[in-house]
Amino acid sequence: MTSLRPNLVKRIDRLPKPSNVAAAMQPLFEAISNSIHSVQAKFGHNVTSKGRIVVTVSTDRKKENVWATVEDNGVGLDERNWESFTTTDSDNKILIGGKGVGRLLWLDCFRQTQVMSVFDDEDGVRKERRFAFVLANEDQIQNHVIEAAAPGRETSFHVKFTGLRDNAYFNKFPGRDSFVFQHLTSHFLPTFISGRCPQVTVLVGDETRHFPADIDKIVHRKQTALRLETEAYGTLFLTLMECDKVASADLKGSHFVHFIAHDRTVHSQSIDGKLGLKYFGENNDRVFHAILTGEFLDQNVNQERTAFMFEDAVLERIINDVCTDHIEAFLAEPLSKLSGEQRIKIEEITETYPSVAFGNTAELQSKLPSGELNGDAIYGHLSRERFRRDQRQAEKIRTVLTRLKDGAADVSSFSGAIAEAGKALEDSEQRSLAEYVVRRKVVLDFIEILLEKVRDDTRDSAYQREDVLHSFICPLRVNTLEDGSRKVEAAASHDLWIVDERLTFAQYFSSDEEFSVLSDAIESDERPDVLIFDHVHGLRQVEEPSKVLLVEFKRPGRSSYADNENPALQVERYVRRLQAGNMRDVKGRPIKLDQNTIFYCFIVADIVGKLDEWTFSWQRTADGRGRIYLPRDGFRGSIELIGWDSLLSDARGRNQAFFDCAGISGKSFFSPE
Repeated sequence: MTSLRPNLVKRIDRLPKPSNVAAAMQPLFEAISNSIHSVQAKFGHNVTSKGRIVVTVSTDRKKENVWATVEDNGVGLDERNWESFTTTDSDNKILIGGKGVGRLLWLDCFRQTQVMSVFDDEDGVRKERRFAFVLANEDQIQNHVIEAAAPGRETSFHVKFTGLRDNAYFNKFPGRDSFVFQHLTSHFLPTFISGRCPQVTVLVGDETRHFPADIDKIVHRKQTALRLETEAYGTLFLTLMECDKVASADLKGSHFVHFIAHDRTVHSQSIDGKLGLKYFGENNDRVFHAILTGEFLDQNVNQERTAFMFEDAVLERIINDVCTDHIEAFLAEPLSKLSGEQRIKIEEITETYPSVAFGNTAELQSKLPSGELNGDAIYGHLSRERFRRDQRQAEKIRTVLTRLKDGAADVSSFSGAIAEAGKALEDSEQRSLAEYVVRRKVVLDFIEILLEKVRDDTRDSAYQREDVLHSFICPLRVNTLEDGSRKVEAAASHDLWIVDERLTFAQYFSSDEEFSVLSDAIESDERPDVLIFDHVHGLRQVEEPSKVLLVEFKRPGRSSYADNENPALQVERYVRRLQAGNMRDVKGRPIKLDQNTIFYCFIVADIVGKLDEWTFSWQRTADGRGRIYLPRDGFRGSIELIGWDSLLSDARGRNQAFFDCAGISGKSFFSPE
């Protein structure tokens, strides 16, 4: 018979390598865990008074002479434990979470491992065992010696690790004493507070700490082992603690839920964003820590006990669905102080995004985690709740329609359901429309400031060079083609509703300047505002030639013009070119218009200087601020001259009517103070 030969070196090489400090300390944690299990097995209920473990770690920034020892007064490497030690993937401690790979991690991490143990053999004779544990495919146990133990020696285990291997363990192993204490404390926190913890002394550098006594010094309030029955995760146990802020001194955050499997910390999840707290307490020096255990976690941890085998999203769901209510009750006092801040945040968000304002502030706040102050998270919670409400409403409507179709609904029940559905749809539509109008206000606020800057700076201004004004109100864009050339195209959206609501859904199709010229201007790095100012832009709402909208913008503050720059004549010249049918649109197709086409033309400019003189005899608009020209011959339509200030005030007036009706302020995150 021929058997497969195991290749231990290759197997250890394939073990997951640490990506952080906590994972790099896992081999040392495995040795400490073995000692905890050993003294618990020896002393049982007396482990807290009789069990002793001493951990010593020597490290520095260079990590060239790292060594560590773990010593306990447990049962030692007796025959059962020795058989387990010399068998890979043993099941000796499977019931307490042992995966049989802890000592393999020793070989992966450390260059040398020396073991000494005192134990009782099968005949009750006390003996001492010493050996070196080395990384090799054969004879991993070297210099193995068994001899009678000296009189008076108690059973024990001692292991010394020396030197880090030149792999990820060397890079990630802590070089600072504080990191050793921090991660060791976090990792064994559930054991230290469990009530079954032996006396653990940890020496790192010049500092010594004693556990669990030192844990009691930083835990000021504790609610232990709440039993939580869940459908998805079985029975979970939650311990809640109010700790001194030093408990989180070296962690990336302040408040944590620690997920524990087999008495070992597998994952620590920061919940700072959910709580909205930095520190709390009378002296603002407290943090929150929770310990979560359960069979579900024990059964879903990987072999190395460094990660769970389910998606990270499951951890979030457990916190949100299982733990949050208990955490909020435990932290009711500090969280109540945050409630007012959260209400203000909700009001700010709903003023800018009315579509998620499906109730009053109190109702909206009830859908959020207490203390949540992150705007993005608040909007996400409210959006999901709105979606769920819309789905429920849609299901009601479908049910009523089905009953009506089947003849099962009477008139009264149907009318009531329709009235309810109609009211819900009306509210939803009003919120969505309000959000759209709020966005319009942002555009108006921005343009108002930009116009002031352009007027104040008559030089070659950076405000004029920036493409922002163009991107807001001119439906043009420049695309780079595969051959490196550029092409002017119609933008997908624009804000020409500022000029006239008829332009809201109009599509750009032409310019009185050839598109190749505009594209070349961009290629030559000329001022981008060549794309908006002093050119006539053609738009239309449908493909049919019945209606065309022409818009021309003059730079704000401009008062002098050459004789051939009369905007009315410029517009008329362009109308004639369009009517002649010898132009092409942005897609390269011939522009076909006829004598019945109506041209609605808009000129946006400050009505001063030469422009005031040219249009002095035009008809005034109803408010007296703008001017209109109605041609008697040549083309059907009108030319309207709109001042920049009037443009903005008229646009504000049109939208303010909705603000007043909807009862919203129109305040925006983006609006200037």
